[in-house]
Amino acid sequence: MDKINNNIKFGLKLWSTDQANIKEAKKLIEDGIFDYVELMVVPDTDISPFLNIKAPYIIHIPHDSFGLNIADKEKEKFNLEMINKSIEWADKLSAEYLILHPGFGEIETAVNFLYKINDKRILIENMPKVGVNFEKMVGYTPEQIKRLCADKFGFCLDLSHAIKASASLKYDCKKYLDNFLDSQPKIIHVCDGFLESEQDEHLDIDKGNFDFSFIAKYIKKSNARYITLETPRLNSKSLEQDLQNIETLKSYFI
Repeated sequence: MDKINNNIKFGLKLWSTDQANIKEAKKLIEDGIFDYVELMVVPDTDISPFLNIKAPYIIHIPHDSFGLNIADKEKEKFNLEMINKSIEWADKLSAEYLILHPGFGEIETAVNFLYKINDKRILIENMPKVGVNFEKMVGYTPEQIKRLCADKFGFCLDLSHAIKASASLKYDCKKYLDNFLDSQPKIIHVCDGFLESEQDEHLDIDKGNFDFSFIAKYIKKSNARYITLETPRLNSKSLEQDLQNIETLKSYFI
């Protein structure tokens, strides 16, 4: 594949349970297919194997699937423990950023919780309006993202989440995405999905109906440097599907 002539770096999403894929991940990094690893820190897993991948890291803090929800005031102690553990991983892996979901519930609770966090590497990720179990998500509008980030944190734009929120709100998704540019995303998450659905899907590139010609232009317009692939991996012990998806995605940037 021809070289993409820009400053964009493409990221491989791994979970800290993905130890069977470390050798293949190292090869994909060494071959320049991926430029960095975005690592989801699963509770009670071992960091040691990931110290052997000589690649830039971005850390994804566990989200509500693991019980972390900063919009739930009853979970403050647990949330702080989980976030501090991810910060430890970020320090050991020299990660440039950590990504945090604002969860579901009340935005005031999430905003108040964030006063207790002082690591400026943290980026707040936007959410769909509707969760996978029809939860009331926090951080689904550009205005909410500005409140959550304030002048303290950066922004991670999840394109699928934004498109899903636009479906819930009955907005034109392309115009809605433009409204997030004011928050200057540092990282963008990419997968495919269906424009009509409110709930997140994480499909292979070109398996939904997202407009990837528009998305490639939008990403360039955003000036975001890091693009993390968040497509499915049906075989948990192989990164072949990731390779196919990144090749398809990169074809839109040439």
